[in-house]
Amino acid sequence: MTEYQEIIIDWSARYRINNVDDIKKIEIDSTNVLYQLYGDHHVYGRDTLLYIGISVYADNRIRQHLNGIFGHVNNLSVSFGRIENYNDDLELDLEVPESILIACHKPSYNKEFIHDVSQKAKHHKIIIINNGNNEALKTCCTNFWWVDK
Repeated sequence: MTEYQEIIIDWSARYRINNVDDIKKIEIDSTNVLYQLYGDHHVYGRDTLLYIGISVYADNRIRQHLNGIFGHVNNLSVSFGRIENYNDDLELDLEVPESILIACHKPSYNKEFIHDVSQKAKHHKIIIINNGNNEALKTCCTNFWWVDK
């Protein structure tokens, strides 16, 4: 039996973002995090998962999003995910869980990893457990289908 590496992510409650000033009001340590953006979509409806991303400094990244395509999205909100026991010494690259989450959930605004996980995520079996306010994310998901045999 092959063992899975567990990655446990604790997701925050969602924060509404109407403009760039709302980012300053978010009281969360948003360094080295994953994040989910929700909003209204012309095809998929209201309050749907639009994007999953990672960032060293999420407040700056959310500002970039607001100055781009997400500046035109209604009902925008964000949730931040922190990996339990994550530290910079760990060899875990945030791109690994990001790519698995994107491949499994296929958010409409993501371009990369929609059909395939990152190369780093193909080396061993991983199970991601989403705790807290995981919203539209499955409670657990895996890279099983993409692992190099």
